[in-house]
Amino acid sequence: MIYDSHCHLDLMDNNNMTSIIQSLEKETLGILSVGTTPRAYLKEVKMFSAIKNVHVALGLHPQLIGSGYDDLELFKLLVQQCHYIGEVGLDFSKKYIINKNKQIEVFHKILLYCEKYGNKIISIHSLKADTTVLKILSQLKRNNNNTYILHWFTGSIFQMQIAIDMGCFFSINPKMLKTKSGISLIQKIPPNKILLETDAPFSVKFQNTKQLGDILQNMINNISIIKGIDMKNQLIKNAKTIYIY
Repeated sequence: MIYDSHCHLDLMDNNNMTSIIQSLEKETLGILSVGTTPRAYLKEVKMFSAIKNVHVALGLHPQLIGSGYDDLELFKLLVQQCHYIGEVGLDFSKKYIINKNKQIEVFHKILLYCEKYGNKIISIHSLKADTTVLKILSQLKRNNNNTYILHWFTGSIFQMQIAIDMGCFFSINPKMLKTKSGISLIQKIPPNKILLETDAPFSVKFQNTKQLGDILQNMINNISIIKGIDMKNQLIKNAKTIYIY
């Protein structure tokens, strides 16, 4: 199965989302539907629970810290029962750095919950915050049952190596394949640590499963060119070691 490791299904156009859900089970495609708030998670579970190809993640997006939607108490109540966690992390870009300290506090607590319970797959946002994300991970990561995925990673090669040494995976999206820095990272990430993502509807948009399949296959082709080897079987294997399907 070709797997999309980071997609915001609940933020897509309702007609497109309905069409995708209805046809997804007939395809050899899978999606991790990441969330932005704990309440969104509850809604998504109701919407997607019958679709075996979709896994729903419990999220608390760093851009929403301080917005009134950052319900950490509800997150705490739900986290023990959730295998998939995301989108969580830190965002120190110009618009959101005002909440830097609060973001760090919340992210620290989220990782403590994940480490306490274990058996989690965690998708992490780290825009302009790679150093702090990796520092917190290095301080708290003790549970080997957890898998940490750095979504749309934009750090340096040195930071990438630190993350690799901690066992992190990297989910790659189409925009990363169009930048020199993204290509440089992909060249150096070990093949067994690469996952695919669309980050739809932000990095790319699709209206049906055929378009999703085409996007993911095109990414496989481009990553194979960058790595100099056919990556399809390896990428399928990587996803299969992480996602339950």
